[in-house]
Amino acid sequence: MIELYELRQFAAFADCGTLSEAAEILHLSQPALSRSMKKIEEEIGVSLFIRRKNRLELNENGAYVVELAKKVLADADALAGKAQAFDRKNRTISLGICAPAPSWVLTPLLSSLYPGKMLQTEIAEENALLSGLENGNYQLIALTRLPDGDCYFAKECCREALMFALPRGHRYARRKSLTFAEMNGENMLLMNDIGFWDFVRTEKMPDSRFLTQSDRFSFNELVEASTLPSFTTDLANKYIETGKGRIEVPVSDPEATVTYYLVCRKEARKEYQKLFAAL
Repeated sequence: MIELYELRQFAAFADCGTLSEAAEILHLSQPALSRSMKKIEEEIGVSLFIRRKNRLELNENGAYVVELAKKVLADADALAGKAQAFDRKNRTISLGICAPAPSWVLTPLLSSLYPGKMLQTEIAEENALLSGLENGNYQLIALTRLPDGDCYFAKECCREALMFALPRGHRYARRKSLTFAEMNGENMLLMNDIGFWDFVRTEKMPDSRFLTQSDRFSFNELVEASTLPSFTTDLANKYIETGKGRIEVPVSDPEATVTYYLVCRKEARKEYQKLFAAL
């Protein structure tokens, strides 16, 4: 039986070209390495070497067996990592979301319903979320639309309405509602990683300049200290801490209200039945 350490010695000899150099790299004596090469040849049962005076070379069989040995070694080296990744996947629920809000609703539910699982959340574009669900990168995704095809199971998980959060002295602070067009051109405070809501910045308010912040605590501190308008939502007010001292004016554009759907592969519906039932 050939041991892995012997295959490593065989591959090292092939790479070095000489027993002496391979023995030095492997920290072995040359006679010990020579015995390993002989054992490998005997175990395989075919000639692997051309033996010359004071020199050992691989023959055609040997060159072929070296390539096989390197594949075996690569698989052996990857075994631990693959096993760890498999274990991690079995202990992890990967949730892909198109905006932050679905995670505020789903994270506490997932934590309570699946206490033995770790939760991994990532914001991505909706087509990328569907691709990730297909290839197994996500077990669950949250979209703003029902996906096409009968291979998915989906259920509404929450709704979100966008609002302008205005300082008390703002000229629109007494308005019952506002449109994106009315606020276009205003300098605004904005959180990074807002997912699909980024269309507001790029399409609805292209003439505005946005001061962005990635840390929620720092953003709230900035909101409380600044005279610049910002955004909030009804779900943000319910689930997370938001900047205080602002007057919240609903956005009347139809695009400012969205329904989120939690989606899984149809064959995974039973696994997440408790979650869907809780929504």
